[in-house]
Amino acid sequence: MKNFLRRSAVTSFALISSISFGQSLNFNGGFTTSSLRMEEKQDYKSTETFNGASYTSSYKQKNLSGFNVAIGYEFKLGNRLSLETGLKYQTRGMKTDNKWRYIEGDQSAESFSESKWKINYLDLPIVLNTAILTGDVRVYVRTGVYVGTVMGGKITERYKFNSSDGNKGSSESSKKIFESDMEGMRFTGGVVFGAGVEYKGIYFETNYNVGTFSLRELDANIYTQDLSFSLGYKLKFN
Repeated sequence: MKNFLRRSAVTSFALISSISFGQSLNFNGGFTTSSLRMEEKQDYKSTETFNGASYTSSYKQKNLSGFNVAIGYEFKLGNRLSLETGLKYQTRGMKTDNKWRYIEGDQSAESFSESKWKINYLDLPIVLNTAILTGDVRVYVRTGVYVGTVMGGKITERYKFNSSDGNKGSSESSKKIFESDMEGMRFTGGVVFGAGVEYKGIYFETNYNVGTFSLRELDANIYTQDLSFSLGYKLKFN
């Protein structure tokens, strides 16, 4: 992944240095849904019975909703091709649910815990836009790479317990994430796939990013994935 990002960046900047047929400043913002995936931690649900008692447990990862806002600089390389770079601020993260339940006769107990990771990133994407329809209405596909850095965030945890004998309990906590907490995991990077449609400077885009949680080697092998929808405007000039 690291070598691929390095080669892609060099190629992209070489293209930027070539002759361009026009430029634009692109402003956009919108909605993002994202998740963190760990190969050794998969969703599961299990039920076991032992001596008349039933035990049920489950773990599930869910997408996290967030936002994105960006400013880009786009270079036209012809009627159908353009190269875009810039800065994109967005949230990435995930939610996890852990459930446990015990039943034996008329006795029961259950617990629920939820964790929410919301991490803010500042990305630098380098994307090639290829038009499949030109004219007043321009439809294009997007392929490229990005590198990013952590700008902070927050971890929220919630826990509940309830039993048939009347015992109950609950707790909730939150902790801010600072760059120093990442311990070398501050930088990330990955690939970009997307599509967009433009009409007289107003455009709508959807982008799917897949990347590493950190550019350094991690035993956990965590990767990120996010889907964003953005509405924007292109300020064009020659």
